[in-house]
Amino acid sequence: MKKNRKMLGVAAATLLAVAPVVASTVPVNAASITLGTTTTNTTNNAGTTSTQAPTDRPYFTFNNQVIDEATTANPSANVVRTTVGISNGEELSSVTKKLNDLGISFHETNSKSTPLKLSDTDVKNALLQNQITTKEVTEKQKAAKGKKATEVKKTVIVIPSNVSTFNLTLNGTSGTQTATIQIPVVVSNSGSSSTEATDAPVFSWTLNGQNQTAGLNGRVFQVAVNSNFNPTNFTDSEGNIVAISAVQNKYNNTYASITTSSQVNTSEAGRYYNVTLTATGLTGKKTNVTYTVLVAPSSLQTLHAEAGQTTIPTYNIYGDNALPGSTTFKDGEQVYVGDQARTAAGVSYSRVSTKSKNDANSSNVWVKTSALVKPAATEKGESHVVMVASRAYDKNGNYLGHMYDTYTNIDIVPNIVTIKGKTYYKVANKDEYVRVTNITGTQRKLRHNAYIYWSSYRRTPGTGKMYKGQTVTTYGASYRFKNGKKYYRIEGCRNNNKRYIKAVNFY
Repeated sequence: MKKNRKMLGVAAATLLAVAPVVASTVPVNAASITLGTTTTNTTNNAGTTSTQAPTDRPYFTFNNQVIDEATTANPSANVVRTTVGISNGEELSSVTKKLNDLGISFHETNSKSTPLKLSDTDVKNALLQNQITTKEVTEKQKAAKGKKATEVKKTVIVIPSNVSTFNLTLNGTSGTQTATIQIPVVVSNSGSSSTEATDAPVFSWTLNGQNQTAGLNGRVFQVAVNSNFNPTNFTDSEGNIVAISAVQNKYNNTYASITTSSQVNTSEAGRYYNVTLTATGLTGKKTNVTYTVLVAPSSLQTLHAEAGQTTIPTYNIYGDNALPGSTTFKDGEQVYVGDQARTAAGVSYSRVSTKSKNDANSSNVWVKTSALVKPAATEKGESHVVMVASRAYDKNGNYLGHMYDTYTNIDIVPNIVTIKGKTYYKVANKDEYVRVTNITGTQRKLRHNAYIYWSSYRRTPGTGKMYKGQTVTTYGASYRFKNGKKYYRIEGCRNNNKRYIKAVNFY
């Protein structure tokens, strides 16, 4: 018998204190429809993920990470770790694209996967059940000189003032089993103020569900070898659950999306990683935090004294209290480290011994876990405009899976690095690299006189002729325009001031 595979409904559930909404039933991928569960959820979008795919049930993945199931103890476990922003007057197709571009797939127990592919009708029906309607508008399309302007019809969304943030609930069914995830949707024009728009997102973190007042920046955690690791939700080697989230700003507690390009390999005992998280608000404001993860060492580990110090203090831990020990270690001295760390007053401590790993596991001599790693360096970067959408690479030239968008700003270390024969800049305070030609460009000399073009059929207003022998900065590879000819993007180019020169005019 064939399995009855279905990608099922998108339903709405409130997140913040707004009027309850009616659950909507929305077909996904033209499959059969069932009603999604309607819940009132006032928690955040710090759901839990796993690297192990379940073998006994269907499941969803987000960016190739398995989304866990919601439980009574943790009803937010299946909330996807991102935020989709919508605004009044936005095109319906734009909202649909945002959802489809999230990287969500439904997997059956036989490992078959189906990428999420909603239609505009699906999304329209879901929004309607949340009092968000749509309307048709007609706009005039700009035309080339001498041509008649045409009219284009668009479907835009209309958001009432009383609608705030809600979840879209996505159900996927295989046979008799159903998997459910929630996608947080935030409305950018609900109750925001000019003050809110100028403030950046704010990070917070919890330890075993308890809010922590100590900042996350510079904090050090020890994790077990071969343990599962998620940068915003992981378990340390003591068994504490660390959960990290962010809100729009100090005035608006709507949750902000968090991204990271940091990779942690917990199979490498003794290695430590500086993990940088970036929270992005609906206004485009960003906040970065960096913490360090130490994978429990299996052999000798070097100790590092704090800045200006030459020794490392020790501690004895009794209950929840870390008391000063009677001995100290020298900067650079090596010790064995126990498998389990302890947290006292919000600070992580690791057991150590000069004798053996076994002795370290039973020792009551502790050092701050931060003494076992070098602190994350703060690199002085220069701000530049990304002139061509640029992939982020690791130090070996491997694509990391995300990009820096055209005309956004990026902080780079202004030293050119060569990787496998190609030139890169290191992104400041991140283990990422971007191509030089996409940021500061390539100097090229004109072999012929040349005009600057906006598009294949018209020149850029206000620009004159450039002459043979002039040097021009070009960015990225050449583009093939509609007329079949290739052009280079040149210095000064922006969305509202496009500048291109025919590639044939350069040496």
